Amino acid sequence: MGTILVVDDEKVIRDGCSRLLSSEGHRVLTASDGKEALEILESEAVHVLLCDLKMPVMDGIEVQKRVRVEYPELPFVVITGHGTIDTAVECMKNGAYDFITKPFRTDHLQFIVRRALEKRELEEKTRVLREAHERNLYDLAAEQSRVRTIVHCMAEGVLVTNRDLEVVLQNPALARLLDLPKVPEQPTLLSRYLEEPFLVEAIEGLMERARDRWEMVSREFRKGSLDLRALSAPIFGGAGEVLGSVTVFQDITSFKELDRMKSHFVQMVSHELRSPLATVLQQMGVILEGLAGELNEKQRSLLDRSRDKIQSLLDLINDLLDVAKIESGHAVQEQVPLNLGEVLSEVAAFFRERAQRQAIAVELEIHPHLPLIHADRRCMEEVFTNLVSNAIQYSPDGGRVRLCAMPCGENVEVRVTDTGIGIPSEEIPKIFDKFYRVKHPRTRQIIGTGLGLAIVKGIVESHRGSVEVESELGAGTTFRLLFPVMETRG
Repeated sequence: MGTILVVDDEKVIRDGCSRLLSSEGHRVLTASDGKEALEILESEAVHVLLCDLKMPVMDGIEVQKRVRVEYPELPFVVITGHGTIDTAVECMKNGAYDFITKPFRTDHLQFIVRRALEKRELEEKTRVLREAHERNLYDLAAEQSRVRTIVHCMAEGVLVTNRDLEVVLQNPALARLLDLPKVPEQPTLLSRYLEEPFLVEAIEGLMERARDRWEMVSREFRKGSLDLRALSAPIFGGAGEVLGSVTVFQDITSFKELDRMKSHFVQMVSHELRSPLATVLQQMGVILEGLAGELNEKQRSLLDRSRDKIQSLLDLINDLLDVAKIESGHAVQEQVPLNLGEVLSEVAAFFRERAQRQAIAVELEIHPHLPLIHADRRCMEEVFTNLVSNAIQYSPDGGRVRLCAMPCGENVEVRVTDTGIGIPSEEIPKIFDKFYRVKHPRTRQIIGTGLGLAIVKGIVESHRGSVEVESELGAGTTFRLLFPVMETRG
């Protein structure tokens, strides 16, 4: 039995969960929003958290971020409607234990809570056992009788190595996931278990770096018909020495399939809509040019507004297609040696007329000896078109937009700076989320899809780059992008 916290803004859900779980002997606490839930967690020992995604004050996504940092051992179960399953899947990728959709069956809820409590208990036992025996992994063989029950009942594959990269512990789930016809005797070299050289190299590199810092390494790969994720972490002794590593293998096939289905659906719908809308837009242009007869002022006004709405819909469809390409790994078509200064100059020239209408100055500063990068030119144009367009949109009349490119060590650094309204500090971590838009009275009239910055981040990362944001309310925003310099062969 355990303490369960149910967080939902619907009283009927809270009351129903409370009655059902209390009847099984659990202690049930309830909260109507995320803020109230965090206050309860500060004073109560909670074993499982059931949390709705859509709530006032603080939503479930923000609650999960806080819980993942402050209570990492707490199983987080998402309560979601059918319309937000994609968001629930994203929560699972970010560490949520499971999700349940409304309306849910009582037996399903009981089963998930029971498994979450078992997982919590197993993790606690595993942690205690690991701490008790981490001083000498070679003695672990003598203690396997105590560990075997816990490890063997886990659905995830577990693989433990010593400091010599010899496997000293594994479970049946590992053999199933890796399709091992015969489990080698222990201890044996890691390469006999793993046919993937990159995983062996990743674990070896992790243990080397562990002498300076602790980190966890995550790798995804395909084994037969399964998509797997391997999470590796070092094990330290009492004096801080590296004793070995632990790797947990998770089956993520169902999540990958959901991603593929979502991307395929978006692409299919977008393609089916784009062609007829483009035709309608073209025909409306013919009418507005007077080629189908004269229009009176009211007719022209109605057609102008309709054309703007159709263009906005086409922009959304194009952005959705770009996101689908990025998620499927097909955003980058052809990487060639590229001078970013040329791309920035063209983008600045394209936007100058629009900026002048708002009395906004577009400034350009390109280092005379800017190194080349390896990139897709069309993708780079899209990145900086999005950033400069946003900078102009969110800047008041009489403002300034500055594009600056310079060498920065082994990278090329590009800064896009505006003197606009700025972004609240609490909003900055969210601005790269799909469909997210900063809530501000001065942005209500600005038309946009909420996908531009998600596309920017996806393209930059697909080019092995990074993007950072600095902003001050009322003073402006700076986007700082880093791209690795193209390697030169001697």
